[in-house]
Amino acid sequence: MMKNSVLLLCCAALFACKQPAQKQNSADTDTAKIQTSAANKLITPGRSIGDIVLSEDVTNVSQLLGRPDSSDAAMGSSLMVWYTGHKADGYRTSVFAHRKMGEKDEIISRIQKILVNSPEFKTAEGLGVGSTVDEIKKSYNLKPTSDYQNKNGKVQVYTDLDKGISFEVDTAGKCVGVVVHQPHDTAAAYFNMH
Repeated sequence: MMKNSVLLLCCAALFACKQPAQKQNSADTDTAKIQTSAANKLITPGRSIGDIVLSEDVTNVSQLLGRPDSSDAAMGSSLMVWYTGHKADGYRTSVFAHRKMGEKDEIISRIQKILVNSPEFKTAEGLGVGSTVDEIKKSYNLKPTSDYQNKNGKVQVYTDLDKGISFEVDTAGKCVGVVVHQPHDTAAAYFNMH
């Protein structure tokens, strides 16, 4: 009788070990992702904006933010855009990534440039969208690098190449977008993400 009880216990334990793990509620997982990314709104020149980090695999961004609202890819490069509330008039997060063709890790598309236009993201100095160009110049050595037209007029892009950061400034002298790229990467600094 004891032998049968031990055998029954062993079978029950084996059966329990082979059961699939209980699935975590996907709503809980999504909430955790949102809270994690909402907590990090720091712009770190030459490194990251929030949880999006330069040189990392761009698939990490899709895991963090979900499917992009807009994307375009060609010749080993891709540009992906996410809008707040998935509405084109919402705040924008854009990521430019590129594959190094012929390299040993050419299958990985690495993040080269990140752009945000939400005032929630700030540098350690408290600078970002809404800051004036004069305020920004107190902390960064800015040089005009390019410009573009938006619905409100001309936007001048100022870049601190040594630190790896660019600020898009409207005609009123206010920052309307912040871009992070590798220090001294002139190709990324000049690439228009609009």
